[in-house]
Amino acid sequence: MKTNQISLVALLLLTVCEAFSQPTDRKEEVIQTLPIEVTFNKTTSIIFPAVIKSVDRGSKDILAQKAKGVGNVLQLKAGKDSFPETNLTVITADGTLHHFTVSYSTKPTTQTFDISHPAGSTSLIFQTELTESDMENYSKGIVHARRTIRFNAETKYKISFALLGIYIKGDVMFYRFKITNHSHIDYDIDFLKFYVRDKARIKRTAAQEIEIKPIYVFGNNDGVKGGSSNDLVYALQKFTIPESKHLDVELFEKNGGRHFELIIKNKTIVKSHLLE
Repeated sequence: MKTNQISLVALLLLTVCEAFSQPTDRKEEVIQTLPIEVTFNKTTSIIFPAVIKSVDRGSKDILAQKAKGVGNVLQLKAGKDSFPETNLTVITADGTLHHFTVSYSTKPTTQTFDISHPAGSTSLIFQTELTESDMENYSKGIVHARRTIRFNAETKYKISFALLGIYIKGDVMFYRFKITNHSHIDYDIDFLKFYVRDKARIKRTAAQEIEIKPIYVFGNNDGVKGGSSNDLVYALQKFTIPESKHLDVELFEKNGGRHFELIIKNKTIVKSHLLE
């Protein structure tokens, strides 16, 4: 190897060594793990700085749900007494990963954890312009209002599932249903779900079917006793659908075969009654 080639190789090695030996200005981001105590008969709430996008529980021994009508509050409760310590991971809309260790306590030191602001000033982020209290008050009025939609019902197995009206207030639409059980067998509800689907569908695919999640439910959605009826109001974010699609509402019985489906067309949705 010639002298000038040796010098070039030595210079390159020296440059690489200097680059690795230089201090970096970047700081490693450490995810802080916060301890949380939960109990069986009381709810613990965590207030986040942004809307909750994802929740992952380390164990089924803890129960977790987003507070109705509020996007940045997570509610926790123990699924059973004295479970072993586990973890909880939450991702919020600002891209932050929040990590917690969760342990059981008969008397938690606190039941509200506010991490929304360092200074401790609470900030609730409502998913709609209406608070949960607003939606409850409007729903109470809706179940006593006069029926505005007729001939959208399915009746079989001595059960009637009917849409009685669609109402709107701001960015929230309220769907009023009535389930009437003419049989002597209690009807236990597994789920009531909303889907936007193609009118002509060969098979269900992600492109052809979109589930619409309610943001508030008013009424007893657990079931209907034999010989009685239940009024239910489901609040959804306002939306309309293309003429090539329709809104499907599915009602399924738990541990049974009495299932129902209502089809709601866009022309019905756009005729929603305005709530004052």
